[in-house]
Amino acid sequence: MFKDTLDKEVALATAQIEELELTTHVVSPENTLSDMITFENASEYELNQRKLKKIYMRKRKLMRFRDLLAQGSIFTCMECGKDIELERLLGMPKARLCAHCAK
Repeated sequence: MFKDTLDKEVALATAQIEELELTTHVVSPENTLSDMITFENASEYELNQRKLKKIYMRKRKLMRFRDLLAQGSIFTCMECGKDIELERLLGMPKARLCAHCAK
């Protein structure tokens, strides 16, 4: 179940990255700051750059958990034995309790 969730999240992140990369272009180093500011929709560009960076970071974490899972790591709660929520692990990679038991 945990592996399925990871695979779905990696696929979602990949799709989001591909979509954002279509609207976010790399600015060459030769462009000055004034050139960059005159871009049409500069604020949208900056927002897309931030989103892209966040999604890349999320995908890296997801891939790391997938590698750990393949190496035999187990992401189950030490109290109740259920899978630790993926969002909890992304925020706290060393969590050993699910959100319910951690309360």
